[in-house]
Amino acid sequence: MTAQLPLLPPAPPTVGGVEQVALDRLPPDDAMDGEPYAALVESLRRWGGLHPILVRAVGGGLRYDDPKTMVNGRRRIKAMRRLRREAKADLDKLALLSAGGDQNLMEIPGYPEAYARYRGLQHVPVRVISDPEGTLQDGRTEVLLVATNAVAQDNPQADFRALTFLVARLTAGGATEAEAVKRVASATGLSVQTVKQRLRLADLSPELQDDFLAGRLGYAVALHASRLGPGAQARLSGLLDAGEAATLALVKQAKRDAVAEHQASLLDLLPVPGPEPGDDPGDPDLLTRAGLLHRELVQIKIPVVQEAAHMIAALLKRIEGEGE
Repeated sequence: MTAQLPLLPPAPPTVGGVEQVALDRLPPDDAMDGEPYAALVESLRRWGGLHPILVRAVGGGLRYDDPKTMVNGRRRIKAMRRLRREAKADLDKLALLSAGGDQNLMEIPGYPEAYARYRGLQHVPVRVISDPEGTLQDGRTEVLLVATNAVAQDNPQADFRALTFLVARLTAGGATEAEAVKRVASATGLSVQTVKQRLRLADLSPELQDDFLAGRLGYAVALHASRLGPGAQARLSGLLDAGEAATLALVKQAKRDAVAEHQASLLDLLPVPGPEPGDDPGDPDLLTRAGLLHRELVQIKIPVVQEAAHMIAALLKRIEGEGE
């Protein structure tokens, strides 16, 4: 049985500089997993390849066309090829304008710009990781793939800071918030829904925002917490300060605790039992207290509480009708 190489080399591999490699030298699309998502395609359309593709050289050799050497960048390669096909189609349409004529293609309006776009999509930046003692079957490529994906995971904290700044900048210039969100989505390649979702974190209390930005509050938990009212958010902040783990279950607990506390405070608004001087259906103080109680109950979205609120509203309407 052949001895297996360790998943990690004895020393970190040598990382080369960034080179521009022709798309056609890289593995064909059908040999690579994954499909490019819309935001990636739009980012590449606007900015080109900002991040180099990682390729692993093993055994002292380098095969750009072997998908087993690809550490990451498969979706980017496919996206660049998709954009190149679009650019080629635009060139062909413009070329038809001079078909059968003597006009130079570069003299056709829009052709030089389209040609420049097409030329810019012929190469992608590639960085080579050298592992001369490794093999294609040693698993190190897969380890590198997972490691680089972990490093390049979504950064909603940075997104929140950047998106908040961009929207504030546009609204300060006179745009409505809806217009600002659409313009930011268009510029970044994110969907409008994603931008709105990130910005919803502004509804967090200052204490919870600090927890989120510091990484103590995960994105999913922070998003659910942003939907809580002030009382429930204060409860959640207190639980986190007490050392509780930031989980969705903790968010639900904070909501339940806040509702229970709110319900208990409603007892203070109930009319005092027993006959009191002036306690008749037309007593203004009694009506005021009942009105306050109704407004409090309406805010609690629990069926039995809502029924009580409707009953009080009906009684108030009846009393007001009798007093006319």
